[in-house]
Parts: sequence; structure tokens; C-alpha cells
Amino acid sequence: MDSIDNMQNDDELVASFCAGNNQAFETLVLRYKNSLYQYILSLVKDESTAEDLFQDVFISVFKHAKTYKAEGKFKAWLFLAARNKVLNYWRDHKNTVSLDQTDDEGNAYLQETVADNSRPVLDDLTWQDFQESVRQAIEQLSPRQREMIYLRQFLSFQEIADTVGRPLGTVLADCHRAVKKIRQLMEQTAQGETL
Repeated sequence: MDSIDNMQNDDELVASFCAGNNQAFETLVLRYKNSLYQYILSLVKDESTAEDLFQDVFISVFKHAKTYKAEGKFKAWLFLAARNKVLNYWRDHKNTVSLDQTDDEGNAYLQETVADNSRPVLDDLTWQDFQESVRQAIEQLSPRQREMIYLRQFLSFQEIADTVGRPLGTVLADCHRAVKKIRQLMEQTAQGETL
């Protein structure tokens, strides 16, 4: 892949793709494949469905790239497309999809990775316990607050505002309330365990 493509910003890549450079489109897919896929997976809780929706999003981007207005907001536009695909999926599969769902072994789909795998086993267990506490607290949030937490993993506050179509101040307040609620729930859990 041409290293110049990697140095281009999103708007330049979209323009290049619209001018016929398919490699520019591939660069966009590679640039956002991990974060977009993880966002979709955190919402639908099924790898196969997440893969299908991920492909649907980029098929839609491929078809509608010329409608994108180059304002430096491609990432928000992309995540909005993903959000809409997920909302459509939920609408069509009301009885089968939940934000709270876990896999058959009870593991959460909200993926967390740790760079240093050399920690002692006890530290890993403590980290796993912490992750589980966070996951359980997130499950207790309202759907709107959960969405803020999931989006914040991948987007800036302004990008979230652009994605969900809410004022920046509302997004900041929603995120603040969600984090505060997670802290309260985790403190309640910790106090309950120590009693």
C-alpha cells in the first residue's frame, strides 16, 4: 500500500476514492476496521452479526461516498452509519438482541486488551475482577448511558455529538452521568463484598 495514502487525512482519502482510487477506500477500511468493528460488536454481542454489519457499513460508505461533505467529520459520519445499521438491526431483531448479552460462557463482549501480558497470575485475576465489575456496572446503565460509554471508547466528545445528533453539552453531561453512575455502582458492589 502506498505510504502517501496513510499520511492523507480522511477527507483526502474520500475525495481520492471518489476520483477512482480504490486503494484510498482500502486505506479507510484499514484505518477504522478495529475501532468500528469493536463498537458494533459491543452493541450487538455477536461476532457473526458484527462482521455482517461492519461489511454493510463499508458497502454503504462505498455506495454513498460522494454524498459525504468534506468537513473533517468522516469518523463521526462512519460511526453514525454504523449506529444506524445497528439500530435497524435491533428494530428487525427485537427479541434476539440485547446490550446486556454475554456469550455462552458468560463473558462480556465489550473487549478490553492489555498490552503487558507478563503480569503475575494474581494481578491478572484482580484485573479480570475489575473488568467484570466494570462490565456489570455498565449493564446497569440506561441504554442511552451505555451508548455513551461504548462510543467514548472510539470517538471524541464532539464526534459523539455529531454521531448521535445531540449538542456537545448534552453529550458531555450524559458521559459524566454515565461515569458517575458506574463509580457509584462499583462502590456499592465493593462495599457489599467487604461487609
